[in-house]
Amino acid sequence: MSEAGTGDVDDTLADFPPGPAPDRLARPVEQTASPSIDGRRAMLAIIASFALLALACAIAGVLAWRDIQATEAVADAREARRYATLTFEAMLGAESEQRGFLLMRDPAYLGRYDGAKAAFAQALAELRLRLAGRSVHATLTEAAARIGAEKFAELDQTIALGNAGRYDDAIAIVRSGTGKSLMEELRRTVDDLTAEANDQVEQTTVRQSWLSSLLVGAIIAALLCAAGLGAVLLKNARLHLRLLEASETSARQLARMLERRVARRTRELVEASQRFDVALRASGVTVMTQDRDLVFTWISRGIFGQSAREVIGKPQPEVIPETAPGAAANLKRAVIETGEPARGDVRIVHDGTETWYDLTVHPLTDETGFITGIIAGAVDITRYKEQEARIRLLMRELTHRSKNLLTVIQAIMRQTANNSTSVEDFETRFSARLQSLAGSHDLLVREDWQGASMRELVRSQLGHYGDRVDSQIELSGEPLQIRPDAAQHIGMALHELATNAAKYGALSMQGGKVHISWHVSPAADGTPMCHLSWRESGGPPVERPSRRGFGRVVIERTVARALNGEVRIDYAASGLRWTLEFPKSLVTDP
Repeated sequence: MSEAGTGDVDDTLADFPPGPAPDRLARPVEQTASPSIDGRRAMLAIIASFALLALACAIAGVLAWRDIQATEAVADAREARRYATLTFEAMLGAESEQRGFLLMRDPAYLGRYDGAKAAFAQALAELRLRLAGRSVHATLTEAAARIGAEKFAELDQTIALGNAGRYDDAIAIVRSGTGKSLMEELRRTVDDLTAEANDQVEQTTVRQSWLSSLLVGAIIAALLCAAGLGAVLLKNARLHLRLLEASETSARQLARMLERRVARRTRELVEASQRFDVALRASGVTVMTQDRDLVFTWISRGIFGQSAREVIGKPQPEVIPETAPGAAANLKRAVIETGEPARGDVRIVHDGTETWYDLTVHPLTDETGFITGIIAGAVDITRYKEQEARIRLLMRELTHRSKNLLTVIQAIMRQTANNSTSVEDFETRFSARLQSLAGSHDLLVREDWQGASMRELVRSQLGHYGDRVDSQIELSGEPLQIRPDAAQHIGMALHELATNAAKYGALSMQGGKVHISWHVSPAADGTPMCHLSWRESGGPPVERPSRRGFGRVVIERTVARALNGEVRIDYAASGLRWTLEFPKSLVTDP
């Protein structure tokens, strides 16, 4: 921070126009205003006057007394001008250090500010001493003191706001223009004091010339000496005035330069603050600072229905309605006590809505290392907590479905083994039935286990015969979405029907046809029921099977019992006809 501050001052001086440097402007004033030089010249003129005009010693004594009084008055006036200028320069320096502190936030500026403040007070005291007894000058001096008090009150107020971290409020006071108007008023007062001093110098010079004119006839030599001395003093006065004017011009230019730099820095600070605020909002992070009592000193945005301005100054319990009392507060107090950063998840319920935050807390320390409070960042992780809960639910559901699936596979295995004539026969039938079950599961997985389309379910169970759709196989029906458990059993039944049709039914010969249809219609009591039918035609003559194998059990009993429905089978010679009727409650909205 201090390096940045040095760079700003160097840039400012580099932009300043050529001429005497501001820190050297006071040197010519100190040299030309020395009373010893003017006193020696006056004494030389007096001695020369006594030597040349011995007869006019009394008059020369009066002239010398008058000349000494005039010299002292001129010296006092010049000193008054110098200290008046110093008061303005001290005030300008104090304002510059105050601006530097607010912009750079470097406490080093405050030491120089206090030095400028003390210099102002010293110059004002000297000014009062030099102008004591002069009513006009005393009025202007008190006006300068009043203006200085008001200006330093403003500067002290902004510095106090900066020390409290309220830089935006301090800069707002600076930009209000009050300080600038006070500086202009102080400049005008200093100009008036300088003008009054100049008038006094000029009046004294005129009085000296008038006295010398009265004595010109009697003391020519004294008049010449006095005239020479007056010329020297006039030259020095004019030089001093030019230096004062140059100093004032330089001071004004420097003030304007500093004002432009302050305005630019202020804009940059505002833009940086806006970027910081946008970055925080885009990241979803809420940043906050709190003191040792967990009273909020700053927060990046409002929370829980309170604006950021309303939150500042409130203690922790009045802002954060924790569901588990003290969870966040205890985390923060632990950081204050140990000085070690901490992190944890905090659950908040506000207005009936549950919110989870990932809270990260770090200590705040002063220059001595003492912990003054904490700075914390809170990230809303409610979405991730909900996803975590959903994953746990899905895992439990997966476990349940896996157990059910293993039970079904076990039953398929036992039934297939009981009806198989050899190991090869068992392997072929069991693999086909597992593939049928896997097809149903693939379809359900694609639909996120929300159900399966009846049309897609039928297609998935046709297996190698799916390419015969629209030639030997006809599908018709309205859009239906079957629930997962029902889809598994319907899929098994369709697989057995397709396998039977391929071996013994309509799909075993070229001219055979299979028509699969489904629809929803009310039952006799008005209850909506789903109807799924499988009708074969054009195949070999159908005979009722002599034994009850696994496939027959599935299509006649298992699917009906699992769906709480009813199955009707007609082994007509023209072709097998199978109809399944089950409640519409097993169908979801497509």
